[in-house]
Amino acid sequence: MNDEIRQFREACADYEKMWQVTDETLYALCRRHPGHADRGSINAKLWIIGRTYATGIERKISSDGSQGSSLTRLADLLENKHAAVDAIIGTLNSVREPLDTAQLRTILCAHGALLKLVRPLLRNRQSPRSFVSKYLHFHCPAVPIFDSIAMRKLTKLSPWRQLTNKLTIPSEADPEYGWYVSRFWQLYSDLRSAGANVTVKTLDHFILSACT
Repeated sequence: MNDEIRQFREACADYEKMWQVTDETLYALCRRHPGHADRGSINAKLWIIGRTYATGIERKISSDGSQGSSLTRLADLLENKHAAVDAIIGTLNSVREPLDTAQLRTILCAHGALLKLVRPLLRNRQSPRSFVSKYLHFHCPAVPIFDSIAMRKLTKLSPWRQLTNKLTIPSEADPEYGWYVSRFWQLYSDLRSAGANVTVKTLDHFILSACT
């Protein structure tokens, strides 16, 4: 664990130098424009988050051949369903770090609900779990970010057989995201117990920089 703490602190220093300003800009955008009734706000959040964080959502939505048409279809959906989207994000208003199991269950349910709302737009029964986690994260920084690279690396850092803090995954949750959050929670808890000043975002950066 001492070696992991050293690596984590090195990752934190790299994050502060290279990426913190970018993330603070995205957090500020979502704080200023939290709702989904205004199309300009939706467009700003979708295009900037979707492309800055390489969510891959555009590749999963059929295009009409014009530039940005996939994200336009997603923006149409979020605008048309703005009351439901805002209600889902609203469930995260009380979620703050440090995380606990109750807050993680709230996160898993919100992620599952937004995934269910967006998924019919995707082709070939694909899943928007990565996009949904990143979109929710910038509205609520306590939401763990998921992507396939992070999942692969976290599997090495937190093997399932070694998990002592396994979460009870709600039925409303996306199972793969639930498994990821269980591993994330284990590493988050271990580093905090060892005295590291962990946040969801710094741990996300550590996971992506580890095992390279």
